[in-house]
Order: sequence, then C-alpha cells, then structure tokens
Amino acid sequence: MSEARPVSVSGLSILTALGRGPEAQLTGTPAFTEVRRFDTSNRRVRYAATAAETGTLEEELDLAIATACAQAGVDRSTTPLLLALHSAPACDFGQRRIYTSACVSASTAIADAATLISTGRADRIVVAAAYLVEPHQFALFDAGRALADDNTVRPFSLNRRGLLLGDGVAAVVLQAGDGLAQLLGWSRAGDAYHPCQPSPAGRGLATAIRSALAKAGVPPDAIGYLNANATGTPFADAAEAAAIAHVFHPGSPRNHQQTGVPAVSSTKGLHGHALEASGLVEFVVTVQALREGKLPVNAGFLEPDPACSVDLILDAPRPATSAYGMTVNSAFGGANTALVVRAG
Repeated sequence: MSEARPVSVSGLSILTALGRGPEAQLTGTPAFTEVRRFDTSNRRVRYAATAAETGTLEEELDLAIATACAQAGVDRSTTPLLLALHSAPACDFGQRRIYTSACVSASTAIADAATLISTGRADRIVVAAAYLVEPHQFALFDAGRALADDNTVRPFSLNRRGLLLGDGVAAVVLQAGDGLAQLLGWSRAGDAYHPCQPSPAGRGLATAIRSALAKAGVPPDAIGYLNANATGTPFADAAEAAAIAHVFHPGSPRNHQQTGVPAVSSTKGLHGHALEASGLVEFVVTVQALREGKLPVNAGFLEPDPACSVDLILDAPRPATSAYGMTVNSAFGGANTALVVRAG
C-alpha cells in the first residue's frame, strides 16, 4: 500500500451574517437580528443571523466556489466539486456528489474529499456548501420549539434555550501537498441512540474525535482549540461536553483547569446554525482562527452548567497556544464527524 499523501487547504471562501471572507468571522459580536427576508409575524421566534446583502443561494454558491478556486489558483472547470445542500441546486454546478445528511453534510464531504486526495484518487477537490435562512426550515424549527425564544444562542450555558438559524455559504479547495493549512485527520462515527437526541455519554462523538486524532497522529494534548457543534440545546450540548471530557481528560473529574484540555467555543453563538452548510462554515472559521492565532468567543454565555464543564472562551477572543485545532459536528440519527487541522 502506498503512503498516504498530505492534504492541505489552498483556498477559502465564506459568507455569514458576520460578513464576507474568513477575516470577518472572528468577531465577538453575535449577528442575530429580526428576520426581514420573509414574514415571521405568525412565528414564535422571529430572529436569525441573516447577511445584509445576498444574492440567490445559487449566486452566492457560485461566487464562493469562484473565490476559493481563484485563491488556490485552480481551474474550477477541471476540479471535482462536492456540494452540501438541503436540496439540489436550481442550476447544475457540475458537482460529482451532493450531500444531504443534515448537520454533518459538509463535514462528511470534507472527509470524503480528503480520503480521495490522500489515497491518490484525486489531486484537488472543491468542497462547497450553502444555506440561506428561508421560510420553510425556519417554520419547521419554530414549530418544533427548537429556536431560542430569548433570541440568543447560549452554547454550553446554564439556561440555554435553543438554537437560531443563520446564513452560511462556504467553499474550500483541498489538494495534495502544502497549503494555507493542513487537514491532518478526519473521522465519522454513529451512536444510533435516538432519532433526534445524541447519546448522553457522547459515545459516538468521542469515537469520532479519537479516530480523527489517531489518523492525524496527534495526541489529545496537542489540540489547542476545539470548534464545538454546540447548538445551545440542553441535551446535545451536555452530550458533547461529555464526549470532550472522555477524550481529553478521561477517568478524572471534568476540571477544565487541567493542562492539555483544549479551549472550546461554538461559533454558532455568533453566526447561527447553517444546517447542511454548518460543518464547512465552522471548518473555515477554525482554519482562519489558527492562521491568525485568534480563537473566537463562545457568545451568549450566562453562567456555568455543571453538565458542561469545558474550557470555554468567554468575553473576548483568546490567543492561540497551539497550531493544532479540531472542529466537530453532530446531526440527527446519531451521526458525528471530527476534523483535525494545523495552521501552516
């Protein structure tokens, strides 16, 4: 068997309500406002993180792909494309695959692209994803009382009240060799605990994290930052905190003052939940955070929850202490993904 090839990130593009471009994503100010894009007068919750000026989903997706390819210096017409979307786009982008596996869609696409590149079956691949807040999913989440009725996402916080949706359009170019950052490890795992709720012990996510670290050849204590999936929902945030504890300080009380425990934030508290696109949005944020050495805040925090004892980045961005980071995502059905990246 031939040796696995290194996988790098050579192009990045992103749009969220925080702004356009990776540099705009590291603010500490949440971007939630009352939705003006469509009528929410009959909804329980009326807030989301919507970008000020956007084209159609297809226009924004096309721009994101073009921007990432231009930065990487690759010809998009000859570069395979993997898409993560809620449904097929209105126009044909020439994509090889479309991923619709809920909130792990984009991170699954990244993992597949990395596998194809590392095994020599492709030299470079574009991964793109898009979600713009629209009335149908908004109504669904509102009817299910999943949206935060205090108009704030509070990941890992006591008295958190749910998620809020947010625009997210992103594209990355992955290629063999060197680049802006390296994708060192990737993994997927399921816990099959419940159609909607994760395993309370975080079993599936912990497995994904361990497997990604093993693939990367990186010990847990090398990870300086973990971009969490945490949506601000009670059960899911606690399960994720349990998974983090199992991997980074097993067999001991959850004491986030220990050395070797990563700093944690869920940037959904800033830009909202971009559904199928969330994994790619948070991957770009993680790469940019490590490149700038500036770790984004865990916004909306009120007070500690004993069930969520992780080292949260509060009040202001924190300087990075390691070039290594990780981003994790979870979805309905017990699906979990983990990606390990290194700056430079």
